[in-house]
Amino acid sequence: MTGLATDTTAEAEDLAAPLYIAWQITNECNFACLHCIEESGPGKAFADELDATKVFDILSQLMDHEVPYLSFSGGEPMLHPQFFEMVEHVCTRGAQLKIETNGHYLSVDNCARMKELGVKAVQVSLDGASGLTFNRMRVRGDFDRTAAGLRNLHAAGVPIEINFSPASFNVNEIGAVVDLAYELGAYSFYTGRTMYTGNAVKAWRHLELSEEQYEGFFDVLRAKTEEYRGRMRVHYHEAGLLEELRYRLRHPAALLIVLPNGLVKLINALPFVCGDFRRQSLDEIWANFRRAWHDPRVAQFVEDLAADPGKTRTLHQWVFL
Repeated sequence: MTGLATDTTAEAEDLAAPLYIAWQITNECNFACLHCIEESGPGKAFADELDATKVFDILSQLMDHEVPYLSFSGGEPMLHPQFFEMVEHVCTRGAQLKIETNGHYLSVDNCARMKELGVKAVQVSLDGASGLTFNRMRVRGDFDRTAAGLRNLHAAGVPIEINFSPASFNVNEIGAVVDLAYELGAYSFYTGRTMYTGNAVKAWRHLELSEEQYEGFFDVLRAKTEEYRGRMRVHYHEAGLLEELRYRLRHPAALLIVLPNGLVKLINALPFVCGDFRRQSLDEIWANFRRAWHDPRVAQFVEDLAADPGKTRTLHQWVFL
């Protein structure tokens, strides 16, 4: 992902329960992407990832509270041993579910099953218009296999979203990637600035873009927005991380980030943990989430980023509020 998980505009103070749950259901992944915020990869599953009993207990709580929107991500969510059972549990209870996947497991049969179960959308990352750039960003990935998965989704009638993370070696392909997304059947395209955190810290010399490069990047996106208006939505965030976090301090989204072990983060771009589904109910976590945004340590961390953007290196050194 390129930035914050902010797919919802409702603010936390207005609601008795979250509007959206973004659940990273496993940290295991068949890719080892250069920019992965979660540092996922082969053999990177958490040692304490939730067992099936706890997973379905949490899902039942969410459904009982009528949480309307969920996403399953990872890692690679389709590697989770209960993936399709989880999808069925959510969709049969009437919630809208998005899957965020690298596309390698989008076989004809799996896409048909997603359609049958009623998955709202599948988001696939496409970080290049060719194997040369895609495979460089998505280490162990295969451009052709991902493109084939997207075609299978489109043939099955599952709505497609495409996500793109810019880097120094793929930024000049942005126009071609938008065109390819439309050709592959996407209804929506998302991008923004790539964050300096997770694997990106180690690979930054290969990823970093100058402000001049970003200006050109967003100029192309503005043109593509108009070109595809009425056919495909082109979404992009020009704001940097600091600006977005300052906004969230004033306007917290009604969104919980759930980690594979049941911990709940305040937001994916901060190190703060505000709950633990292994020990707390959704009601308890939601109340603490709303209090935590007023904790002075959160505001201080955001302001410290202004002086030291490298503080994002510590997002996996969790701070419990």
